[in-house]
Amino acid sequence: MIKTVLYIFIGFLFVASGDGREANKAYNEGNYALADSLFRLALEEDPENAKLYFNLGNALAKQGKVEDAIEAYLNSQEYAKTDEDKALAQYNIGTILAENEDWKPAAHHFRNSLKLNPGDYEAKHNYELAAKKASDEENEQNQDQQNQDQEKEPPTEYAKAIKKRAEQLVAEQRYQEAFNLMESAAANDKTVQPNYNDFMERIKTVSTIDN
Repeated sequence: MIKTVLYIFIGFLFVASGDGREANKAYNEGNYALADSLFRLALEEDPENAKLYFNLGNALAKQGKVEDAIEAYLNSQEYAKTDEDKALAQYNIGTILAENEDWKPAAHHFRNSLKLNPGDYEAKHNYELAAKKASDEENEQNQDQQNQDQEKEPPTEYAKAIKKRAEQLVAEQRYQEAFNLMESAAANDKTVQPNYNDFMERIKTVSTIDN
C-alpha cells in the first residue's frame, strides 16, 4: 500500500561566501524575501554556484514563486558537480509541484531524482504517491469525459444531413467548404459541435494546410 504522506525536503545547502552566509541566516529566520535578495547578490559574485541556486530556489518556493523556484533548481542542477546534488534539485521541483497538486509533472521529477540517486527512499515514496495521484486524476477525467459523451444530445436530422454533405465535400478534397458548412451549421444547431467536433477539427487542420 502506498502511504499518503508526502515527504518534504526544502532544506538548504551550506555556502561559505559572505552574502551566502547572510542569506542562509535570513532563510533560517524565516525572512525569505531578504534571503532571496542576498542569494541573488551572492550569485552575482559566483554565477555558477549550484548551492546558491539551490538555496535561492528554496527561498523562492517558500514565497510561493513556483515558476522562479523551478528555474533556480534547474540552474542548480546544471552547475551541480555530483549526481546527489542534481537529484536534490529534481526532488525539490517534484515537491513544490506536488504541493500544488500538479501530480503528473511531479512524478516525472521525482523519477528523475531517483535515476540520479536510486537509493533515495523518500524520492521513491514520493514518486509512487505522485504517480498514483496522477493516474487517479487521469482516470477521473476520463470518466467525466465518458459521462459527458453519454449525456450529450444526439445529432438532429439537420445535423446529420449537414455532416453527410460535408463528408461529400471532403471526398472531393473541398476541405475549406466542408469546414465552413459545418461551422455555419454549428452556429444554428447546438447538436453539431458536440457530436462532430473531431470531424470539424480534422477538416479545419487540413484546410489550413491546403491554404
